[in-house]
Amino acid sequence: MAVATAVRSPRARTRPTQRVERTGWEVLAALLAGAAAFLAGTDYGLVRGLTVGGLVGAALAPVWIREASRYRGAVLGGVLLLACFVSALALAIWRSATHPPTEAGVLFELLPVVSAAMCVGALLWARRVLSPGIVVCLYAVGSFMTATMNSRFAEDPWRFGFSMPSTMLLLGACLMIKRRPRKQLLAELVALGALTGVTALSGARSMSAFLIMAAMLLVWQHRPVTAKKSTSVLLSLVLVGALGLGLYRALEGAALEGYLGQSAQERTELQTQTAGSLILGGRPEIGATVALMLHEPLGYGAGVMATPTDMQAAKQGMSALGYDPDNGYVEHYMFGTRIEVHSLIGDLWIWFGLAGLVLSGWLLWLATGYLGRSMAHRTGSALGIFLALQLGWNLFFGPIISSLPPLALALGVFLLQRTEGADSSRPAPKPRQPRARTGRRDQRARRRYLSEGQRAYSVT
Repeated sequence: MAVATAVRSPRARTRPTQRVERTGWEVLAALLAGAAAFLAGTDYGLVRGLTVGGLVGAALAPVWIREASRYRGAVLGGVLLLACFVSALALAIWRSATHPPTEAGVLFELLPVVSAAMCVGALLWARRVLSPGIVVCLYAVGSFMTATMNSRFAEDPWRFGFSMPSTMLLLGACLMIKRRPRKQLLAELVALGALTGVTALSGARSMSAFLIMAAMLLVWQHRPVTAKKSTSVLLSLVLVGALGLGLYRALEGAALEGYLGQSAQERTELQTQTAGSLILGGRPEIGATVALMLHEPLGYGAGVMATPTDMQAAKQGMSALGYDPDNGYVEHYMFGTRIEVHSLIGDLWIWFGLAGLVLSGWLLWLATGYLGRSMAHRTGSALGIFLALQLGWNLFFGPIISSLPPLALALGVFLLQRTEGADSSRPAPKPRQPRARTGRRDQRARRRYLSEGQRAYSVT
C-alpha cells in the first residue's frame, strides 16, 4: 500500500506561514526607539548646546549603556570621551590664569559633545529594536525638521539645509531592500546619481565628490568575483586613496572650467591662486591649526578664549599659505566667541588637548577601517561608504559643531557594522543568500531581545 508523504522544499521552509503578532511591550519599545531616532536627528537645541535628542538619549542611558558593550569599539570610545572631559576641565583650570573664559563657560562648551554621545547610545539601542534602514530614515526625517535653522540656509537652501537629510533619507531607504541585493544596488546608484546632480548644480564641490566616490566604490565592491581570495584591507585603502586623488583633480578641473557653476568657478580660481592648492586655499585654517599646535602643544581646554599672542601665531600660520588674515575673519569667526579652527582634529585638540588627538585617531581608524573592510569583503552600503568619506573630510576640514550630527549617525553605523558583520570577513560569491539570512537573523535577534526585556519587566 502506497503511503502519501508531504515533502516541503527548502524554499518553502523559509517562508513564514503566519504573521507573528506583536505584544504590547514590543510595540511600546518600537515606538520609543523610533522616537529616540527621530529626535536624535532633529539637532534642536534646548540650552546652549544640549539638544532634544541628547536629552532623550540621557533619559534612555540606563537602557543603552548595557547594550553599548555589545559593540566592539563602543566601550573604548566611551573611555576616550571620559578622558577628554577630564582633560578639558584640567586644561581650562590651568589656562584660566592667562586665558579669559568664554561667555558660555566650560560646561556649555561641552554640552554639544555630550548630546552627540547620548544620541549615539540611543541609536545603538534603537538598532536593537528596529531595522537599520528604519532607524536611519527616522533620523533623516528628524534632520529635515531643523534643516532651515542653519545660519546660511537662505544663501543656498539645498547646500546648507536639505542636502544631508535628503542623502541620509534616500540611502537609508535603500537599506530596506536588504533581501534583494541587485535591486538594492540599483536603488543606491540611482539615488547617488540624483543627489550628485542636484548637489553639483548647487556648487557644493566636496559633497559632490563624496557622492561620486561612494557610487564608484559601490560599483567596485560589486565587481564580478574572479578569485577565491578577497582583496586585502590595505590594498583596498590604497585604491580608495588613489580614487580620491583622481576625483579631486577631476572636480578641480571641472570647477575651473565652469561646469559646477559660476560661483564655484570663481571660488576655485581664487583659492587656487591664493595658496597654489584648492584645499590649502579653501581651508587656510590648516595653517592656523599647525601654528597653534607648535605654539601651545598641550591644547587650550574648553571654555577659554585666545589671547592676542595666540591670534598672532594663527595669523602667521595662515599667512604662510598665502592667505591674508587681516580681513576680520580671524578675529570674528575663529576667535570671536571661542577658538574655532574649522576641523574636527583641530577643535578636539583645542578643547581636549592630547586626549582629543587620541579621540581623533580613533574616529579616523573607524572610518578607514569601515572603508577597508567594505572594499575587501564587499559588505559596505552606500550610506556607510558616504558617511566614512564625509567623516574623513570633517576630521581635517569640518568644524566640530556642524560635524557632530552626521558623526553621531556614522558612529552608530560603524559600530554596528563591526559587531554584527563579524561573519562578513569572508567573501560572498553569492550575496543573495547571505544577505537574506542576515536579515532573518537580525529579525530573530530583535525578537529575542524584546522577549527578554518583557520577561524582565514582568518579573519586576
